[in-house]
Amino acid sequence: MIVIYAEKYSLAKEIANALNAGNRIPYDKDNRICHWEFELDGDKAILLHGQGHLIQLAQAKSYGEQYSKWDINAFPCIPKEYKLAVKENTKVLYEYIKPYFDKADALINATDPDREGELIFDYVYRSMNCKKPWKRVWLTDLTYGKINYAFNHLKDGFEMQTLQKSGEARAITDWLYGGNLTVAMTTKFSTDKVLSVGRVQTPTLAMVVNRENEIRNFVKKPFYKVIGEFTTTDNSIYKGEYIAGKFDDKGSAEQLISSLSNKGSIKSVEHKQKTVTAPLLFNSTQLQIACAKHLNWDLKKAESTMQKLYEAKFMSYPRTNTEHLTVAMMNEVEKTIEKLMQIDEYKEYSLDKENWLEFSKRHFDDEKVGSHTAIIPTLNVPSSLSDIGDDDMIALYDLLAKSLLRIVFPKVVIEDTTIITSINDKDFVSKGSVIVNEGWYSVDAMPDKINILPSINENENVSCNFDLAKGETQPPKRYTEPALINAMELAGQHFEDEEAKSLFKLQKKGLGTDATRVSTIEGLYNRGYIVKKGKTVVPTERGFYVIDTLPVSDIKSAELTGEIEKQLYDIELGKLNYDDFISQIEDKVRLWYAEIKNSKAKAYVDKSSICPLCGNKLYKSKTNVYCSNYKKGCKFSIPFELCGKKLTQNQINMLISSQRTNIIKGFKSKAGKEFDASLKINEQGKLEFIFPARKKKK
Repeated sequence: MIVIYAEKYSLAKEIANALNAGNRIPYDKDNRICHWEFELDGDKAILLHGQGHLIQLAQAKSYGEQYSKWDINAFPCIPKEYKLAVKENTKVLYEYIKPYFDKADALINATDPDREGELIFDYVYRSMNCKKPWKRVWLTDLTYGKINYAFNHLKDGFEMQTLQKSGEARAITDWLYGGNLTVAMTTKFSTDKVLSVGRVQTPTLAMVVNRENEIRNFVKKPFYKVIGEFTTTDNSIYKGEYIAGKFDDKGSAEQLISSLSNKGSIKSVEHKQKTVTAPLLFNSTQLQIACAKHLNWDLKKAESTMQKLYEAKFMSYPRTNTEHLTVAMMNEVEKTIEKLMQIDEYKEYSLDKENWLEFSKRHFDDEKVGSHTAIIPTLNVPSSLSDIGDDDMIALYDLLAKSLLRIVFPKVVIEDTTIITSINDKDFVSKGSVIVNEGWYSVDAMPDKINILPSINENENVSCNFDLAKGETQPPKRYTEPALINAMELAGQHFEDEEAKSLFKLQKKGLGTDATRVSTIEGLYNRGYIVKKGKTVVPTERGFYVIDTLPVSDIKSAELTGEIEKQLYDIELGKLNYDDFISQIEDKVRLWYAEIKNSKAKAYVDKSSICPLCGNKLYKSKTNVYCSNYKKGCKFSIPFELCGKKLTQNQINMLISSQRTNIIKGFKSKAGKEFDASLKINEQGKLEFIFPARKKKK
């Protein structure tokens, strides 16, 4: 008997349909659990499903009574061998699966095709003391053709050993970091709430805190530009900027203007043509960024819609670091593009085959493909976009389809023009562009504005007017969610050159993986370390405290944490020994734990749990937050709901810590009219509405 183990029910269902496995057989004690029985290549096959991780690393207390309480002198907990334990909420499913593993002659691992999927299977396999031979089915998308192909081309289990070791090394590293350093920070510095530390979350938080500190410490400085407006003999007008750049003081800029006459001449005219190649294809992070930019989605919505489109068989595997395809995929991609050009929504992009740009290493490069290729539409192209599903799935599919269509369009050809205008030996530069060939721009990237300069010749005379433009140096911008996951992908580094950026991604030095970055940011929200301010991400007082107080700079370093990610990838490639890596991590945790334990920093005081009027502790009831000193006369109170609007925890915390919120939308008056207002706590401790100033009519 062959047992096939899928990571979750939805994946098992698609496999069952592709392999004609018949009807599901439900568990009589829980209808949500089931299996399929069918014949596979002449053998009896049982298809089972899991529920993500059924097994996890055992808690610290399983290694000794001394770890049952958070005692700073008992930790760090660094076991000689790492134990596994069944998760409490998956015990029923585990017991259902175990007899089939026991009876199996062989197994097929059908978890998600990545290191986490490999770990999920390995933990179940080991916890059941299973010794049966097993093979791996590697699913790149869920179309029935690809599922059948994968089952006809199974990988041997030994091929997965390094990938499994990489997954296990990741899990143990996170366990050692999170368990021990969180205990150290919490017991040393907190009186009530947990101060969580994590391998990826802490350097990510540090990037947000450091950016906010840069903004707060930034001092704006004025600057001045001298702008010339030039009129040619045929009355064409163009503008230029003084070639030496900005002035720090107004007087110097005004002195320049006063020295210039109202007549000048064209010193030089330079035309240069350049070509622009279609962008790389999407990996997970870049697709999430595109969803935010073009569709105005948050990261969670992008991630869930990507999963839906994948499970609907319209998109390849959604968790990938790669922006390239393999050479072997050229034929499949060619057919996919041909199909896309035939549906009504994309007929306008139809190109005769002889006019296609030839496939090249720009998009097809085996050396730049890891476990998974870039994300593209599958061969399962719909006859119409309306067949895909809901509006969100259609919008995401449209982004993907156009990203693939544009790779066969010609390169964009742009002619850049630079004019140098000279007045009294002072030069002004004007730059403009003309699109000579639209190429792939015509699919989805036509620029809104291009500065077109007039046709003009060298030595031609022009008349001149000059103006003074004042500006201020600007602080760095706060991270938006898309900017933050982009920074995580690049471990906080900035690359102008696309090839350099692509090489860095290929080296797998980013913070976390494409599969975990969104959940890391969600974790920072949930722990109260960051909040949203409009579309930007800002650290809370609690977030500032963790980064400012944590004495170990290595834990906060994006680059050093990125190096650990690179080492995990090297384990996957067989370039780094697993035991050596774990030993190195254990030594670091011992050292870092001692640094935190011996720190002299002050303990954290959570102002969101202290009454701003009298300084006593705040309590929560079912309807409000109130002061524990209410019997002695403190009237401080914040209701959870006000004028038909439920206040968020973040808004309540802002009221407590700074006595005012940002503008909150959606309050309702007694007459039922909606209104927007900020909330403020006055000197008597009562809530007041602060209404935004009305805009004056033009």
